[in-house]
Amino acid sequence: MAGRGRSRDRAGGARKVPDAPLRSGAMKHARTAGPDLAYRLGSRVVAAVADDMSTTQRVVAGVVAALVAVTPFGAWGEVEAQADPLTPGTAVEVGPFEVTVVRAVTADELSYLTPAPGNHLLALVVDVTNTGDVAEYTSTFGRAVPAPRNVGIIPQEPPAGAEAADQPDEPRLPSPSVLNVEDATSLTFLNPGVSYQLALIWEQSDRWSGTAVPVEMLELEWVEDDPQGLDDGHWFPNQVAFRGRVPVKQPEAGER
Repeated sequence: MAGRGRSRDRAGGARKVPDAPLRSGAMKHARTAGPDLAYRLGSRVVAAVADDMSTTQRVVAGVVAALVAVTPFGAWGEVEAQADPLTPGTAVEVGPFEVTVVRAVTADELSYLTPAPGNHLLALVVDVTNTGDVAEYTSTFGRAVPAPRNVGIIPQEPPAGAEAADQPDEPRLPSPSVLNVEDATSLTFLNPGVSYQLALIWEQSDRWSGTAVPVEMLELEWVEDDPQGLDDGHWFPNQVAFRGRVPVKQPEAGER
């Protein structure tokens, strides 16, 4: 699937080779253009081959065209949205990055990050290599890893002055703070051909007491021309490409 990425075990083995980053193609447009277009496309296929069909074949083809017309286009998305497994120690490709989940850990503080009383920090440690030929913003990678859900991640504070009616039904979870493990500093860019070990960090409630967290990685879709003309040439986080559960290492006594 275009833009989905690929994975390979660190020890070697088969690679899932992707297509180029997803572009706006004819098939994508056909899937999202609505039932009327789908019916016309199906009808054209039937008409194109009808001369060589028997009466029974024409009836069958007509039924197929009708089914195409009434099939919810969300069904295409459901097929596309099935994520590949995400396993610690196995490299996956997310846009211009090759990523390997190393571990997940909790801590009372990490570098300059300190949680509120009653909370701790959850860190997802990953090895990341920029496989492209230009530097990429670290935040681009951070947007590809949403906060784990249903594990006590502290939500974002609503904007000042926001009305209660304007708030989403579920609290909005924050993007991770990203630190370079080597020196516990923030990085603005990830340079091409360079490997980093990064910690993606969220604040988590002490009331959570699980042993693993669900981790998702989104495909990064290259947007050449922004329809609104605001930000041409950028990576856009799209649907979930990889999903898995990562065991959480609890700190030993005295480590916190």
